[in-house]
Amino acid sequence: MNILIYTDNVSNNHILYYALGKLRDKQSVHFVNANELLAGALSPDIDLLVMPGGASRYKADKLNGPANDLIRKYLADGGRYLGICAGAYMACETTYWAKGQPFEIICHNPLNFFPGKAIGPIQDFGKGDNYNGTKARLVMLEINGEIVPSLYLGGCTFEPQQHCDYQILARFSELPEQPPAIISGSYGRGKWLLSSTHPEYDTEALQLMNFNVLGNDYQDFSQLQSGPELNLETLDYLLKQLA
Repeated sequence: MNILIYTDNVSNNHILYYALGKLRDKQSVHFVNANELLAGALSPDIDLLVMPGGASRYKADKLNGPANDLIRKYLADGGRYLGICAGAYMACETTYWAKGQPFEIICHNPLNFFPGKAIGPIQDFGKGDNYNGTKARLVMLEINGEIVPSLYLGGCTFEPQQHCDYQILARFSELPEQPPAIISGSYGRGKWLLSSTHPEYDTEALQLMNFNVLGNDYQDFSQLQSGPELNLETLDYLLKQLA
């Protein structure tokens, strides 16, 4: 399986690289930037493009225009797109971040694979007190009748603007009405899958985010209580849905 992870040279997505390498052979996982996309990196032998987490406005600044057109064509021709957190926001018709608050962002997204709203952050899980995300928190998802943990860093809920054909693969089990947390659908001959949470984080990843250094900017990770049940099974399940 040939996998490209988009990099904006701002967000650190090495944990995603290692997680995909564990599940699908590290030699088949590569990073790709906007210049490489414009140069034709999305060739027919690419099985999956992963748009990872991090503040989506940095990605959009480089991709809006010809690069996003190439991503849309890649899916229309049969490609696969996995959007995680920021990558999920970007693939919805409209982003609503911290609506009505000082750090409000409302924007329309050219990819528009899901004709609906991405609304975040989820107030029960984190505050929209900046433009980038929330503190790390473990939340519970309902997937195929099972309750599993997943890492939340400011992801969204998904709200369709109109009737559209999409699947709900996971719900936030702790929230009233259990809104969608992971959804999927088709675009042309291709398929997209959007995850509000970060399924690439397992117990080992959280342990590696636990730093005992002066001025630790990642103290919220060290405060998470993670048991052996935090694993890569959810990410593996999502990859199989896109296969």
